[in-house]
Amino acid sequence: MALLSDSAWRAVGQIPWRLARLSRAGRGQAGGVLRCWLAWERFTCWRAHLQPARPGGLLRYRREFYRGPAVTLGDGTVVRAGDPILELHLDNSALLQLATSPAWTPGRALRLLEDDLRALAALQGTPFVALHGVTLLAGPGRRLHFECRPLPRTWRAHCQHLFLAGLLAIYHPAGWHGSARRATERWPAELWLSADALQRVARDTRPAS
Repeated sequence: MALLSDSAWRAVGQIPWRLARLSRAGRGQAGGVLRCWLAWERFTCWRAHLQPARPGGLLRYRREFYRGPAVTLGDGTVVRAGDPILELHLDNSALLQLATSPAWTPGRALRLLEDDLRALAALQGTPFVALHGVTLLAGPGRRLHFECRPLPRTWRAHCQHLFLAGLLAIYHPAGWHGSARRATERWPAELWLSADALQRVARDTRPAS
């Protein structure tokens, strides 16, 4: 016999969200339990030795070896366990600085990300099969020609959802007020872009002015 009903499990699952939503957040600052989000982000970035795609860019990356099941991308590229990939991460501080500057527009942010992709396409001595990332911002990913695939609904993915939503609130200029709907309603997605597709994106996009 189950110890808790489905509704009780859902109520338990809401506890971390409620604790996070009670915490002050916005403009790179956090209070309450969200301080743990900032500490974990800094630790994981340090441990991963993330490299900037280029000076002044919005993307960081690390070389990784894929450990999941084989993935077939839209252009026929197959990513298998052990294949080298570049794991992508947004530079949240750089994005916040851009979002609070007079130069901010969503279009400019996309053009800067395209510049980052061109820089990754030009990497020398770092062979890889594909780019990969996990994000709540699947819409911009699609506009950058990434394939977007929702994560399976596992406990690990639920934890990723909570962590990404908390980071979005921390770095959003309006905190939870500005990011709450997006954070809670959008499920995390994997982003994939093969090395060949990256070269095509690099040829077809123009540098940001």
